Amino acid sequence: MLEAMIIRTIGELIHDTRSALHMTLTRLSELSGIHKGTISRIENGNVKRPEFQTVLPLATVLHIPFETLIDYYVEVETRSDHLRSMYETALTQGSSIEQIRKVAAKYLESNEDSFELTGKLFDSIESIKDTSIKCSLYDLIIDYSRSHGIMPFIARGMHRKYLIERNDFKRLKETYYSGKHVLHYIDFLPQEEQAELYYKLGVHAYNLRFYHESIELCKKVLKYDRESLHKANAIGILRDAYLDIGDYIQSEHYSIQYKQFSSYPHIRENIVLMDAFFNTKIGNVEQAIELLLEFLKTCNIDSAIPATNQLLQLYLQQGKLKEVEDVLRDCKIDPSLISKSNPFIYARYADFLKLQGNYYLAIGDYEKSVSCMMEGALYYSKVGDRNNVRNSQLMIKLVQENDKRIDIEVVKKIQEIFDQWMEDELR
Repeated sequence: MLEAMIIRTIGELIHDTRSALHMTLTRLSELSGIHKGTISRIENGNVKRPEFQTVLPLATVLHIPFETLIDYYVEVETRSDHLRSMYETALTQGSSIEQIRKVAAKYLESNEDSFELTGKLFDSIESIKDTSIKCSLYDLIIDYSRSHGIMPFIARGMHRKYLIERNDFKRLKETYYSGKHVLHYIDFLPQEEQAELYYKLGVHAYNLRFYHESIELCKKVLKYDRESLHKANAIGILRDAYLDIGDYIQSEHYSIQYKQFSSYPHIRENIVLMDAFFNTKIGNVEQAIELLLEFLKTCNIDSAIPATNQLLQLYLQQGKLKEVEDVLRDCKIDPSLISKSNPFIYARYADFLKLQGNYYLAIGDYEKSVSCMMEGALYYSKVGDRNNVRNSQLMIKLVQENDKRIDIEVVKKIQEIFDQWMEDELR
């Protein structure tokens, strides 16, 4: 088959391919649904720029690769509506990222208002499911907007790309810093997106245990007057972050504000959970235990994980191993049901497994202890928690040294987990 680069017209491509297949005009018309006269005029060059949607059925019947058709049209087409049609078809055809980006780039270069074209392309990206394609198109928009001085779409493209990339839990620290870079352009974002960015970065910082940065970012959300879910959640993060750094006065201050949003179901659960945590911090351990036991009867699985962890910690600190056994026996935490979009929950589930490992170690069941620690290390590695992966590795070695019945292969496996994590970090 002739390559697109040496075909002078699309008509020649259609004609030569049809002839090579010994297919008549009549047969091609029947198979493609395109009128015989139209095909003839295209082949004879009477239609100088045949529409892409007219030629596509012909190319499909003639088995002309979609990429060949795209390459040809990208070279000669300048009409934005036709290029937009090609772009949408490339998406539905499952074309490569390079092909889709090539058509999108030509679309941006067509003879229309740059701002309007960029806006239309930007709006189209949200419905794309493939995140690699989305990120590539956002990069295209960012680069194009920089070269044309379209500041709002530099900001919005970077913002949307950050929201995608932050879901890669193994790169939490890297994507946090790339997200902070968007703050240089935040004045060009709509107010709603400004609030969202501050909140998402605030949560991100909290998950990384950058509590002071989390506080600074979440306070920025509060300057927006609108009573939004982002604002409510930001207040919850402020309460938690202040609690974690030991500032109980500020934590209580934001706890009171947070309770004003109790119409949200998840906030109602968080209020009870954090009241228990607060009681633990100020030494009201028995009251905390009572709240946690009651809470675990009705809460959802994501809330059950940190609540169970707190309860296990309290019992282990008190040496109440029978109570720990009871909690683990009645525990309904199922890893297949936990939120896959929340690194905080993944990390807390890893803590849950580590606490189980500590319990089994305390009662002398070394094999179960190692098994839980190893599974916990796997979950820590999912969120890039290097310190806890390393701690699990060291703990398993210590257990194995005390009980030679533990298979040395288990120790090697945990080393592999750590090595793989380090390799991913260096990429």
